[in-house]
Amino acid sequence: MVSLRKKKKTSAEIPTASMADIAFLLIVFFMTTTIFASERGLKMLLPEKSKQVKIASENIMKIIVSPTGLVRVETEDGRMKDFDIDKQGDQVREAVKTALDNNEELSVAIKVSRFAPYSRMIDVLDEVKAANAQRISLVPLAEEGGGEE
Repeated sequence: MVSLRKKKKTSAEIPTASMADIAFLLIVFFMTTTIFASERGLKMLLPEKSKQVKIASENIMKIIVSPTGLVRVETEDGRMKDFDIDKQGDQVREAVKTALDNNEELSVAIKVSRFAPYSRMIDVLDEVKAANAQRISLVPLAEEGGGEE
């Protein structure tokens, strides 16, 4: 008679003894190779700390950003003119350029409400920088516990 051999049944097992080690190594690998994004904020060159210098009021151009986001710019004759920065950003830039051309000692004071949209302050700052203003200060509005009006 023909002898039949019994086949050994092999079970389909995945060895799990080192599975925790492999998972831990993968976690460590991805944590060390991943670059975490961080917010950088605005890059501004700040002056060295020195004595406060009193600036004459005729050498200060005020730009006010209201809580609603409305931008008010002080004109040459001292009146305030309202601008919608989204539609009239170039006019804000031109107003600052004109004032800078007429007064080389001009400082631009951007007074921002703490309730104003952050993007409005950035838009105004961009327009003032585009006008080549060198002396810029950011001041909180007086009614909110900040600077002078």
